[in-house]
Amino acid sequence: MTWDTLTDALRKSGALPADWEQIFRSTPRDRFTPDRIQAEEDWINRVENPDRWAEVVASDLPLVTQVYDGTEMPSSSSSMPTVVAKMLGHLDVADGMRVLEVGTGTGWTAGLLTGRLGAENVVTIEADAGLAIDARVRLATMGRVPTVLAADGMLGHPAAAPYDRIHLTAAVQRLPGTLIEQTARGGVILAPYGTAFCNGALARLTVADDGKSATGHFVEDVAFMWVRDQRPDSGEFDVEDVRYSSSEIDPADIADSTDAAFAIGLRMPDLYRQSVSAPYDRFGTGRFEVWDGVSYAHGRLADWEGKHAVSQSGPRNLWDEVTAEYGWWERQGRPGLDRFGLTVTVSGEHRAWLDDPGNVIG
Repeated sequence: MTWDTLTDALRKSGALPADWEQIFRSTPRDRFTPDRIQAEEDWINRVENPDRWAEVVASDLPLVTQVYDGTEMPSSSSSMPTVVAKMLGHLDVADGMRVLEVGTGTGWTAGLLTGRLGAENVVTIEADAGLAIDARVRLATMGRVPTVLAADGMLGHPAAAPYDRIHLTAAVQRLPGTLIEQTARGGVILAPYGTAFCNGALARLTVADDGKSATGHFVEDVAFMWVRDQRPDSGEFDVEDVRYSSSEIDPADIADSTDAAFAIGLRMPDLYRQSVSAPYDRFGTGRFEVWDGVSYAHGRLADWEGKHAVSQSGPRNLWDEVTAEYGWWERQGRPGLDRFGLTVTVSGEHRAWLDDPGNVIG
């Protein structure tokens, strides 16, 4: 697949808006991709395997471009082109608009924005100084020279505010009021948003006429790396005095449904979850685990109706709470992500809602 072929496919699918096609074609991802990347769990080195490297970079795949020192945990990536194209559509820019991007990464999205709006209208901020330097060089080789800052993007860049659009490329659990203050009234903040229970969805928030809040629906199912100081922390807890029971619901109904998991996370934002393999279990099954740092519970994926399928420990019966919230989601008609929304105030209040900002949940 070539970059032009991928661009054609994105236009045909409707992911890439017509007004972005020319810029997308002229801003191929390979110009912003480091030599060593990970795609579909395989590490690929451009020097050792140039054909494979070129193939995956021009494919509709997310690419890991950096990991935390001493780990395999990704710390930076190049997003799936379909997701980037859809986000550009939701950003809904027009000539002359000023955009602040939080999370420069490789510089690819900044290159797209600069090609469309001009360098004078784009500011991009990256927390990792090394990534910021590399992105600045890549952008310069394309003749695109937006303002590239190595700083904390959650603080924004007030010197160039107000912005018509603020675009985050990392997921948040809390959107800082500083970014609302730096957005023009009626302007848009586009942010991947999630909870410790589910990451997540893309929030498209419009700043109110008084400038004191931003509100809007979730518009896409996306999962981004977390802003570095907002990564969910599992906490520490002791599993003791375990209470066993069967489960009233199939844990897979939550584990396999982003809509259900996202709704539960909005209702219970303090609850961390993960799905794990449990080969030591006599059923050889996976487990769906939840905890709040003190209480813990898991539901076995196989034989979930068995009398020992659920284990709960601590002051809260977390599995019972998750089951109750799943029942709430079903009673609302099993709403998808796009029926939920978020209101954030400058003072830091976050209100999740269903269908209408007045119908607050959680």
